[in-house]
Amino acid sequence: MAHRVVWSKRALQDVEAIAEYIAKDSPAYATTVDRDRVSKTKRLANFPRSGRKVPEFDDDNVREVLSYS
Repeated sequence: MAHRVVWSKRALQDVEAIAEYIAKDSPAYATTVDRDRVSKTKRLANFPRSGRKVPEFDDDNVREVLSYS
């Protein structure tokens, strides 16, 4: 059973800013990075414990998936 993944408003703003920054030098690489994020988010929906627990929150349901592509 897939879980629902909810992005915070701040996270969405950060992702958009990162994509815009990368696209200045390489629109193709910006697209690749975005695809990687979507893929990892889908994995998190199916395997919710695969993400790292966010240390700033004391909530086992708040996870993050780091991407260094």
